[in-house]
This record gives sequence, structure tokens and C-alpha cells, in this order.
Amino acid sequence: MTSQVLAIFYLNDMDHFIKEELKIKYYVRYQDDFLLFHQSKSYLKYCLEQLKIFLEKDGLKLNRKTRIFKNTNNFIFVGRNSRGRYAKYRTVNRRLKKKRYLYYSRY
Repeated sequence: MTSQVLAIFYLNDMDHFIKEELKIKYYVRYQDDFLLFHQSKSYLKYCLEQLKIFLEKDGLKLNRKTRIFKNTNNFIFVGRNSRGRYAKYRTVNRRLKKKRYLYYSRY
């Protein structure tokens, strides 16, 4: 219960920073997980750097899972894949390896 309150308290300023300063129109956050959507990959890289700087002021940092994805890639957010189905990182990795194996075994 306290982690939920602390996530809201600490990351509220980040929400405003993303919406008002970085001008990200499409933004989703659930506790400490968040997604930013934008057409430009280079602008998302800029936003990532600005977020790192912003979070360092409060002594916070992004974890190693932070990445920039295309929206067509199979990413996982809050335990769900892009189609809304429950997914684990391990099962996603297995499927990707299987697709790569099937692709390369044809040649």
C-alpha cells in the first residue's frame, strides 16, 4: 500500500514534466511503469535523456529494462503484451528465438 502512495507522490512531478515540458501527447503510467508514444524515434531518445536528468534530481533512476520500441514490436507493459494478453518475458524470448530459428532454417 505504501509503495502505491509513494509511486503517486514521487512520480506526479514526472507526469507533469512529460505532458507539459516534453509535450508528449500519448502517455500511460501505472505506478512505476510508463509508456511514451511519439512518431519520432529521435525525439523519444531526447525525452529519455531528459527524463534521466529529471529523475536524478530526486535521486531516482531508470532501470536496465528501459528501451525504445516500435509499436509493432512485442513489448510487455504491466505483464501484458501489445495485444492485451498476459505474457512473461521468458515466453516472449522463446517465441522470438523460435521465429528466428524457423526463419534461418529455411535458407
